[in-house]
Amino acid sequence: MLFPFGYGLSYTTFAYSDLKVSNREATFTLTNTGKVDGAEVAQLYVSAKAPKVYRPAKELKGFAKVFLKAGQSKTVTIPLDDKAFRYFNTKTDRFEIDGGTYDILIGASVADIKLSASVTVTGTDAPLPCELAEIPSYANADIQKVSDSEFEKLLGEPIPDGSWAGTLQMNDAICQMYYAKSLKARLVWKIMTGMLNKSIEKGKPDLNITFIYNMPFRAIGKMAGGMVSQEMCKSILTIVNGHGIAFCKGLGGLIGGFIKQSGVSKKAKSIK
Repeated sequence: MLFPFGYGLSYTTFAYSDLKVSNREATFTLTNTGKVDGAEVAQLYVSAKAPKVYRPAKELKGFAKVFLKAGQSKTVTIPLDDKAFRYFNTKTDRFEIDGGTYDILIGASVADIKLSASVTVTGTDAPLPCELAEIPSYANADIQKVSDSEFEKLLGEPIPDGSWAGTLQMNDAICQMYYAKSLKARLVWKIMTGMLNKSIEKGKPDLNITFIYNMPFRAIGKMAGGMVSQEMCKSILTIVNGHGIAFCKGLGGLIGGFIKQSGVSKKAKSIK
């Protein structure tokens, strides 16, 4: 790697000082010590001192782009949300917090840390997905020696054999409707694919279609501005995966979900 993560050049220089941290935020002073105006992207990394689970040595958890005139100083605050210290636990199948001491690192890049301070974080006391001693090659970043047994410890289940039942899931992309059991879903895939290929042939790829084409089913709700719930997304998936009774069941769920979600949206607007 030629440049460390977060690296950037500037026509001026910056000084970092007066770091104060808590579990919720980090506050420090940034000063433009050069002779010209400029902007600095200050970055916040979190580093667990004695992690019980495998995680990167430094994790980017926030940043702030700050413009300062020559000689100007400014107090900068970078918040830490509820995701700052969590990890995904394959044993509990949810995000957990590994309690202990964490270093809060502030710098201009991952390799250029200017300030550091420590905080103590309360964990969720969840059972560990696996002991680090059980995955020595992975824990030491010796990835060429990671065995199947180590990978299964990380995965939390046996390694899949690569076969596929032919049923699309919420994390599958819309472009995978090529495999759908529903003829209507495959027709939608064919139309979208044709539109995308035509735009590419013209030398002007349609970015909107490209985005939707590669979007997972679970993301439909987020892109619909609150009009589509996760319940409706699951019903859409039922339609895609079936025909006959399954199609009718999915369509019924979609209509019912739409009515229910419309009521939720109206209630939210009345509160505002």
